[in-house]
Amino acid sequence: MYVLWVPYYIPVVNPSQYLHPYPQPYNRIYPEVDEDLFVQSASSMERLMDDARKVVERISHSHEFANEVMGAAQEADQTKIDTLIQSTGLESPFKAEYNPDRLRLQLTSSYEQVECCQLVVVLRWR
Repeated sequence: MYVLWVPYYIPVVNPSQYLHPYPQPYNRIYPEVDEDLFVQSASSMERLMDDARKVVERISHSHEFANEVMGAAQEADQTKIDTLIQSTGLESPFKAEYNPDRLRLQLTSSYEQVECCQLVVVLRWR
């Protein structure tokens, strides 16, 4: 039996170098917080949610209305779909899209010419 010696290297690793692989800046300076737009966005979102609730309640409580919306989508009558959705009492700007499987309603709101929030409602019918 022969003994064969193979030289090898065992690296010495300093574990502290892996704790923070990127340099961490100290004493960061953050801009002052201005919550006005954030609060206004939340307020606008409440209105969007109320509008979405109007549409969803109308569809869920009226088979006739749901049938009209689906029929207009089947005929690709965008004007009729917009008119039907507007008839629910929507006050916010919206964009209605449809395909053979669903209705997608995008409600948006803006504050001082800046779009601050949007709400998307997707209702499937197939």
